Parts: sequence; structure tokens; C-alpha cells
Amino acid sequence: MRFNEAELAIRIPVWHALPELFTGRELQDYDYRWIAQALKKSALSRKEISTILDEEVAPTFQGNLLYNPTPVMDGWTEEDVKRLIIEYVSRKPTIIERVVPASLLLKLRRKHIRDELNRLTAELDKCTQEINPKAC
Repeated sequence: MRFNEAELAIRIPVWHALPELFTGRELQDYDYRWIAQALKKSALSRKEISTILDEEVAPTFQGNLLYNPTPVMDGWTEEDVKRLIIEYVSRKPTIIERVVPASLLLKLRRKHIRDELNRLTAELDKCTQEINPKAC
């Protein structure tokens, strides 16, 4: 998958925000607020954001939670996120990705961040319900 400059300009802030869900630390309210603000600024639909999470961010960063004995706690720089995701989407699928149905992989990826997704969704809902949109 290749991205043009316009697509990258939209995706990079979203890419930078979503990997926070895969850090080894417990996220706080202000973390969810920051992620929600970044997602809202992107002007992407929730469906588009969900697709980016499921197909680009989660496969790239889930190993931090699942396989890393000393997981990254403080997140990644925007440049590191960009590099890692572009590397992931540019490579050939792994054997597991070719054998295991995509729907099952998606379910497994989301299982590990279910609570975080619920809290992020609640924060996004608050953002869209705010009378003052600048508050979010």
C-alpha cells in the first residue's frame, strides 16, 4: 500500500495518536482526551479511523502488548510511528496473516484493547456532544 502526500498529511496525526492504545501503561483521562482531539481534528469518519486502527496501527503496534517483555511505556515519536506503519503496510503478509482469516485477526487485536477502545469511544462521543467544539 502506498500513500500520497495528501493521504500522509491526514493519516500521520491519526497514526501518532492511536498507538497510545498499545503502550504498556494505563492511560489516563487526559490521554484519551488527547487521542480524541487528534482524531477529531483529522475530520475522518469513525469508520475510516476504525479501518486505520484495524489495518495499519494495530498490526504494527500490537506486538508491544503481546510479545514484548519490556513494552514501550511512553509511546513513540511521530517519525517512528510513520516509519513503522509504512514498513508494515509495504511488506508482504506474514504466514499467519495469510492463513488466519482477517476477521479472526481483527477480533484478537481488538480483544487486547477493548477497554481502551470503549473509553476512547466515550471520549469521542463527549467531543461530538460538546456545545463548544473547541473544548475537545
